[in-house]
Amino acid sequence: MPTEDIEIELQITCASWCKVPRLRSHIQKAAQAAYEHIPKKLQKPVIVSVLLAGNAKIRQLNKAFRGMDKPTNVLSFPQFAPQELTAAFKGDSPLELGDMVLAYQYVVSEAKSDNKILVNHLSHLIIHGILHLFGYDHLCDQEADRMEKLETRIMKSMGLPDPYFVDEQAKTFKKK
Repeated sequence: MPTEDIEIELQITCASWCKVPRLRSHIQKAAQAAYEHIPKKLQKPVIVSVLLAGNAKIRQLNKAFRGMDKPTNVLSFPQFAPQELTAAFKGDSPLELGDMVLAYQYVVSEAKSDNKILVNHLSHLIIHGILHLFGYDHLCDQEADRMEKLETRIMKSMGLPDPYFVDEQAKTFKKK
């Protein structure tokens, strides 16, 4: 499918994100890869707003919308509840699917701590967020397993490693 299937409206409020090489390209490729793995009945042109912020902004949003007074890596704000998605996808015009916010410091810290390449970790988080916008969740073990397997399959389709594999040996070696 062409890259126009999912349009990313990108806003950057944390200048540190600009250090990431080919940032827009990585985000677009990950979003498109996620889109290509969702059920065909939910495939029509969509628009997703992505805010690249810092820890302070995501902490504020996490507290306001989830009651958690701490930063996190990514937040997704779907426009539709999962049960509303099929009906929402019946029209012809592009559908505004929802919003995502990522926190630079948190994402970089996670990537370093798990010995991951930053752009790979960013790609995983974009995929994760897009899946949330399409109604996927991980509230119970069964849902989490299903979502993680799909994320791993999407990453593999991009030629990227399993996002849930943490190389503990490399982490130990790195600390010495």
